[in-house]
Amino acid sequence: MRMIRFLLVAPVVFVAAVAFAQAEDAFDVDVRYRARGGSDMPAVTITANRDLRDLVITVEPVDAEPKVFRVGRLAKGRSHTISIPQGPGQTFYRVEIASSSIRQAQEVSFAASVKRDFDLTVRGEDVDLAQGRIGFTATGQLLGVDLELIGEDGVLVLGKSIRYDYPGETPSEFLFDPPTVPIIQAKIVAYDDMNFKTTVSFEPIVIDVPHEEVNFATDSSQIPKDQEPKLVKTLAEVNKALKKLGDQLKFRLYVAGYTDTVGSREHNQRLSEARAASIAAWMRANGLKIQVCSQGFGEDALAVETPDETDEPRNRRSKFVLAAQGPWTEAFPRANWSCR
Repeated sequence: MRMIRFLLVAPVVFVAAVAFAQAEDAFDVDVRYRARGGSDMPAVTITANRDLRDLVITVEPVDAEPKVFRVGRLAKGRSHTISIPQGPGQTFYRVEIASSSIRQAQEVSFAASVKRDFDLTVRGEDVDLAQGRIGFTATGQLLGVDLELIGEDGVLVLGKSIRYDYPGETPSEFLFDPPTVPIIQAKIVAYDDMNFKTTVSFEPIVIDVPHEEVNFATDSSQIPKDQEPKLVKTLAEVNKALKKLGDQLKFRLYVAGYTDTVGSREHNQRLSEARAASIAAWMRANGLKIQVCSQGFGEDALAVETPDETDEPRNRRSKFVLAAQGPWTEAFPRANWSCR
C-alpha cells in the first residue's frame, strides 16, 4: 500500500494518486497495485479523516463493467478496503469516490499487476561448477534470469544475467569460467516483465574427506575393533575441515557405501546400506556434533566397470563428504539418505 497524494498516469505499473481540491483532507487513498494472485489481490483502501456520509466507491476496469460499492457511513479514523479480483497480468482502473460530505466526487487512476504463473527449477545433476555450468528449467514468460555465486565470508564471486528478447523464450543454462575459490552458495532469480520474481538458492559446496577404507568381515556390517583407528583418523579430518569451513552453512557428513559385483545386486545393496549406517553411527557415538547421513549404493556406482561376479577391490569402498545439502555427483546416483 502507498499513500496517494497526486494523479499520475503512465504506461507502466505505478501507484496513481490524486490531490483533493475541494476536500483534500476528507480522506486518504491507499492502493495495493501489485499482487501475487489467489487471496492476494489488488485493493483500494479509503481512510476517513472526518466523518463521511453516503460513501460510494465505483471501481471501473478499462475492459470491463464498473462495480459499485455502497459503503454508507465511514467514521473518522476508520478505513474501508475493497479487494479487486483480477487475473494474471496488468489492468488499468478508474476509481470514483463519492460522498455527500464532499462537494465533488474524486477520481483515482492506476494500473494494477497480478503475477503470472512461472517457475524455476535447478536439478543437482545440472550443477557443475568445475566445468562452469549451471543448467535450469523455467516456465512462463520471463524477462530474464540472474545468477550469483557467493564465496567465503559472503563475497560475490560471480554475477551473470540472461535477458530474453521475446516473451516465452525458455532459458537453459549459465556458462561461466570455473570459480577458482570455494562457492558456498548459488542464487538464481527469474523475473518477468512486471518484476515479479522467483528465487532458487542452494549450497553447492562438497568437500571430500580423506580416509582409509574399513575392512569388514565377509557379509558383516560390524566394525572390527582393529579397524576403529582408521575411523579415528577420518573423524579428525572431518573436524579439521569443519573448523576451516566455519559456521556460515549447516554442514552434514555424508557416508556412502559401495560393493563389487560378487553376489546378487539385492544382497550387495543391503550390505552396503548396513555398512554405511554402521560407520555413520560410529561417528555420532564418538563425538561428531553435526548430523551424519548414510546411504548404500551397492554395485550401482562402480568405481571400475566390471562384469557381474567380478572380485574388484577398488569397488569395495566408501566415500565421506561434507556438504550443506545432499551431494549429486555420479558417485551418488540416488538421494535416499538416512540422517541421524
